[in-house]
Amino acid sequence: MTRPRLSEAPAAVRDTVAELLGTAVLTERPAQGGFTPSIASVVAGRAGVRRFVKAAPVGAGLGEAVEAGVVLADVVGDIGPRLVGSASIGEWRVAVYEVIEGVTVERWEPSDIRPLLTLLGRLRERAEPCPVAGTSPYAEAFVPLLGTWQSLTAPSSPDRSGPCVLPTVDHVRDLALPVDVPLPLLAELESRWSSVLRPGRALHHGDLRRDNVIREPDGRLRIVDWTHLWTAPGWMDLVRLAPDVAACGHDPEALLRNSPWAGARDDHVNVALAGLAGRAWREGHLPDLPAVPGLRDMQRVQAFHLLRWLDFRQP
Repeated sequence: MTRPRLSEAPAAVRDTVAELLGTAVLTERPAQGGFTPSIASVVAGRAGVRRFVKAAPVGAGLGEAVEAGVVLADVVGDIGPRLVGSASIGEWRVAVYEVIEGVTVERWEPSDIRPLLTLLGRLRERAEPCPVAGTSPYAEAFVPLLGTWQSLTAPSSPDRSGPCVLPTVDHVRDLALPVDVPLPLLAELESRWSSVLRPGRALHHGDLRRDNVIREPDGRLRIVDWTHLWTAPGWMDLVRLAPDVAACGHDPEALLRNSPWAGARDDHVNVALAGLAGRAWREGHLPDLPAVPGLRDMQRVQAFHLLRWLDFRQP
């Protein structure tokens, strides 16, 4: 997507960034990845000063996401970028971070798996249990996106209603799934989403994909874009990351079994896979969004690998 630029923000926001930078901004390079229209730019000033700037107005979760990153900065520590400073300017929220030298992961290579497991281990040490207040369960935030499988097992009718029955599944009703997992099983797993996932007490990143991971020159991995004050079971971030890793040819089950959460309950992991796959399957087959190119493709890939992993896990 085309990111908004700091140079287009209100003058007060630009002035605040210059103050936090300690110099006037001379150049700006917007981030290329991501699916949210907030400012995310590497800026440079005099004497070679470089910083990463996140900025957005409050509303639609954008400025709130910037605020969440500020709250989590001390918890994240060197797992992510170091926070240099932050500010509120009217409705705008600004956060300035050190630049992590490296490249955004474009493909998970075999050499990334060991550093990724190390990173996940450090994440567990930092985030489980969640050390900050003011969080809410990720499971609750996701509830409005649930219901694909339960809706597909219900009769096709304009009178469908209920908390887990969606009106927007007819476009996938006649599509064959890429695996042999029965719809009733998917619906049953999906129905247990809240009871299984709501009690989780680990800090949940909520958006772990390769475009939110930076590979440093020595191969070390760092996680960026901490934008949610959510809690979930500690293994939930791994489950959300797994289809991204699987899309690059790696075994998600092996990743789980070699992770700090190797003992996660199989049926609980299956509940998470079913719920996430339902949303990705349904939304991935909606019309493309010109303002967010690539989103539907990503969702279809996620759905495929979530369902394939779930199929593998069935007895």
